[in-house]
Amino acid sequence: MSQSHAFPSWILPDWRCPAQHAAGSADAASRDASSRAGPPAAEFHSSREWGRADSSLDLSSALASTDGRRIRTSVLVNTHNHARFIEECIDSLLVQTVQPDEIIVYDDASTDDTPERLRRYGNRIVLIQGQAGEGPGYVRQAHAIFTAFRHSTGQLIFLLDGDDRFKRTKIEHYVNAYAVNPDAVLVQSPMDKIDEHGRIIGSNREPRKHVVEHLKAIYREQDVDFYYPTSSLAFARSFLLSTLPVDLSDGLALWTDTRLSVIAPYFGRVLTLPEAWAEWRRHGGSDSLRVRSRRLQLQQTWMRTEVFNRFCRRHGLRTISTWRNGRFYLQLLRFSLPEGAYHLFQRRLRRRLTRAWQV
Repeated sequence: MSQSHAFPSWILPDWRCPAQHAAGSADAASRDASSRAGPPAAEFHSSREWGRADSSLDLSSALASTDGRRIRTSVLVNTHNHARFIEECIDSLLVQTVQPDEIIVYDDASTDDTPERLRRYGNRIVLIQGQAGEGPGYVRQAHAIFTAFRHSTGQLIFLLDGDDRFKRTKIEHYVNAYAVNPDAVLVQSPMDKIDEHGRIIGSNREPRKHVVEHLKAIYREQDVDFYYPTSSLAFARSFLLSTLPVDLSDGLALWTDTRLSVIAPYFGRVLTLPEAWAEWRRHGGSDSLRVRSRRLQLQQTWMRTEVFNRFCRRHGLRTISTWRNGRFYLQLLRFSLPEGAYHLFQRRLRRRLTRAWQV
């Protein structure tokens, strides 16, 4: 089993939050024990050499069969001060070719006119007005997702940030994919990037996020970054029943969508659709723009690995090591070298690392 490594302070500044921000809080006590049986046995059937360490884990089926019945869908929208974009967001749901059964919006104590704009939708949405809370954004997001989920009834649960929007056939494509893969616990796809005016400015598609066997990829690459951001994700209800509310007692500033995604392959199949079915807003107030920071990329890689390893240790599964993650070394190289020198050495280092860790 790999060991946890101490990183230099210049890579890891201060992610850990005061104890009062740890997310278990009172909500943890309300977890339904019967739904927290752990990862399902089906995903361990051929993974012994790179996953399961023993046979003592209590494993149960992740999903009930759809049996040809109509799949009920819920969209959980999390918003804070998105007045400029929230109507585009909600309208994109109301024009879906397959309508969501419920749209549940959690407003995280917005101080602009987001709540007023949302109230105009009347009974077409379920509006949850959050109270001004303490703690950083990732803690508030965890609370928002869990609270909205408790009000939901869907079998397939879509996440959507209040400044993003769905393409018109997104729910239709996701439901179709899920219907023929009832063992799936996560459906995702790349997203088009749009600016604050809604113009397409690029794509976030990354080939490495389109692997088929995620557990094998995780242990082969010693990496867990195979997932797209919040508004691309839809989770099976039974998976969320088994994992929410997320445990933030580690104090790591990692968002709930990432925490859910990195452990999802141990509960069932992850489906990655090839085309973009959502639009990801890039604007000055977007938290995810900070991910461009080279230092933050290093931090995110380390935090994802820590969260995955904590889950593995809790359930007697093999952990992975950041020091055997070739992408981490490329990030470290990019952080340390001027841009020109990085590109000079990038290809050579990538080839050597790939050969070294394919054994």
